[in-house]
Amino acid sequence: MKRILMTGATGFLGGWLTGHFLQQGHEVHVVRNPGASIRKDTRSQYDLLDLGRRCTEHRIDLMNQQAVAQTVAAAAPDVIVHMAAIGDVGICARNPTLAFNTSALSTLNLLEALRTGRPDTLFLSHTTDKVYSGNPTPFTEDMHLRPSHIYEAAKIAQENLTTVYAEQYGLKTITIRCGNYFGGYDFNFDRIIPYVIRQNLTGGPVELRSNGKFTRDFLYIEDAVLVNDLLIEKHFAGHFDAYGEAFNFSLEVKLSVLELVETLCRLMGHKPDVIINDQAKSEIPDMQLDCSKARRVLGWQPRFTLEEGLKRSISAYTDYFAAAA
Repeated sequence: MKRILMTGATGFLGGWLTGHFLQQGHEVHVVRNPGASIRKDTRSQYDLLDLGRRCTEHRIDLMNQQAVAQTVAAAAPDVIVHMAAIGDVGICARNPTLAFNTSALSTLNLLEALRTGRPDTLFLSHTTDKVYSGNPTPFTEDMHLRPSHIYEAAKIAQENLTTVYAEQYGLKTITIRCGNYFGGYDFNFDRIIPYVIRQNLTGGPVELRSNGKFTRDFLYIEDAVLVNDLLIEKHFAGHFDAYGEAFNFSLEVKLSVLELVETLCRLMGHKPDVIINDQAKSEIPDMQLDCSKARRVLGWQPRFTLEEGLKRSISAYTDYFAAAA
């Protein structure tokens, strides 16, 4: 059993990861913002399944360095899984200071708490494949990062801090960059997979912001959970010496939005009207990760194919909407 301190537990990945850690018998501590959420939809697996009842919650502001230090000292974690972020790029654009602080300042405060009190704690820092904006695909971890959006800049700052604190202070930090997560309990219906599934289930048309030609890479949510297990296992087995580095995790697919829509509709047996609005001009056009480093260093392989993950997602949303009807 490990003591695990989590930020971002009420998010999509956070809910899945909290449930997984509890099922494994770990002692889970969760940092929750004492203020109101600014997310469009505040539903989460964490709250729907009442996971907080089985965790120790710490209601603090991650931007408060003293509160963070006190929480880390009280929880005495073996592992910190840091997922706190403003994931909506529109909200980030309208609130750049909040976006930057939620990713970067929170990271600085957590790392300082470890540097001064628990330097042997494993620090897993979740960022995004969006840090590769402007680079050719497939993306490799050694590429130069050149942000064009405040969300990307905030995440790159988060990554730079985890690297510096490993190299200068000897902390055990790892950066995790994943393709687009998908699976049940994702209630952000601006994301393409839950949106298309919902539209197929409700009989509505599928409207695309883009021209449908943008390509994306994906990772089923249960595989994203298992990434954390793998890194924790490697760390505590003493078989890891790449602290301060970043690792890519995805299915290594390069699927256009239209191809994804067609695949989902085929699996669901529907042919909805597809309306192409072609209004998304500022999004990253092509995204695909190269995960050869994770395979070589960690022996990592995803357990679920794209279609397997999509089928499990369709089943989860079908059950959810049936229960809500």
